[in-house]
Amino acid sequence: MKITLHLLGAAAVLATGCIHHTETVYRDVSRVKVEFENDAAGRMFYEALSKTPHHRGERESKTDISIPIVFSHTTETVTGENYEFNKAVKDCDTNQDGVITETEARIFAESR
Repeated sequence: MKITLHLLGAAAVLATGCIHHTETVYRDVSRVKVEFENDAAGRMFYEALSKTPHHRGERESKTDISIPIVFSHTTETVTGENYEFNKAVKDCDTNQDGVITETEARIFAESR
C-alpha cells in the first residue's frame, strides 16, 4: 500500500505540466518627415547616423509572471529602428524647423 501511494505521488508530480508563454512586442513609430538644406547636409547626417551604435533589441520593458511548475508568461517590449532615427533627427535639427542645414549636420556628425 505504501509503495502504491509513493508511486501515485511520484506520477502526480511527474505528470504535472507547465504552461510557458513568451511574447515579444515590437513597438515602432513612424519616421518624422525631415528635409535637408542640400545633399552635403543629408550625406553628413546619414553617415553620422550609420556610425552611431544602434541599440537593436533594446528593451523598453519586460514583464514576467509565473506560478512555479504551473504557469509562466513573459512579455518583452522592444523599440524599433525608427525610434533611433527620430531621436537623431531631433538631436540634429536644433531649431526644430524640419530642415537640417549643413551646419546642423556638421555639428551632429562631430558630436557623434
